Amino acid sequence: MSDRHPKTREALTVVELDGEAVVFDPDTLDVHRLNPTATLVFRFLDGSGTVDELADDVAAAFDAPVDDVRAQLTELVQQLDETDLLEPA
Repeated sequence: MSDRHPKTREALTVVELDGEAVVFDPDTLDVHRLNPTATLVFRFLDGSGTVDELADDVAAAFDAPVDDVRAQLTELVQQLDETDLLEPA
């Protein structure tokens, strides 16, 4: 997982409101609500970086332990993957 370059699916419609996002999947007609933290991470899942690279950046920005951030990001990416919001690996 840590060397994967996660990328959100292009078919999704994303609307942000007050720091949270509502994501509509036109293929499944599912609607997902992301909290502010998940919304922030979701914006950066463009396929250009790995989970480890993103964890390093987030940890540095928030002065947080990188291992904790990596574990949380890995879990979030897995959840987004399980709900088909990411391009297949």
